[in-house]
Amino acid sequence: MRFIKNKTLKFIICVFLMGFSYTSHAQTNIYDIVFKKDTIGILKVSKNIKDDVILYSYYLDVQVKLLVSIHLKYNLKATYNAEQLIHASVDNTVNNKEHHSSDIQWKDSYYLINSKNKKNHKLENKITYSGVKLFFEEPNTIKKIFSEHSAQYGILSRIGENYYELTLHNGKKNQYLYKKGVLVKASINNSFIQFQLLLRD
Repeated sequence: MRFIKNKTLKFIICVFLMGFSYTSHAQTNIYDIVFKKDTIGILKVSKNIKDDVILYSYYLDVQVKLLVSIHLKYNLKATYNAEQLIHASVDNTVNNKEHHSSDIQWKDSYYLINSKNKKNHKLENKITYSGVKLFFEEPNTIKKIFSEHSAQYGILSRIGENYYELTLHNGKKNQYLYKKGVLVKASINNSFIQFQLLLRD
């Protein structure tokens, strides 16, 4: 009798663990940040899935010397539920001083957007693809991408096989190259400097 109970208990635990493995998934990519052939920092991006909720995080740390030394840190967190952006926050510092911050929150029928030194405003259209997704999902048929940083849309176009160009609201352009659906290389032109991202093996 005890053997049967123990066997039943093991079966229940096994089923629970199997179920958990199907509903929970994590992925982390690390990129070297390259400026004029020198590696000047890292970018770490993570995607955690549990049921219908997807949590993204983005952490960038760059140190470069131009006319002066610049130490740039950038933190982004985003939450999606059923393919819709529910919340995103951005914190950006330069030489340990706050440079930019923003918060985007879905309020049942609109987004409330709060950015540093700007008046709060609303956005009614649901967001299904924002910038952080570029690291994990090749955009394929996507034409517009929402920036968590600027809270504005950029226009995406395909410029080659698995190769895309994003024109930002300010006219600057970034390029993204994919392999098997994962971003492997990017040219970023919307920061203090133009740099490349190279996925580590």
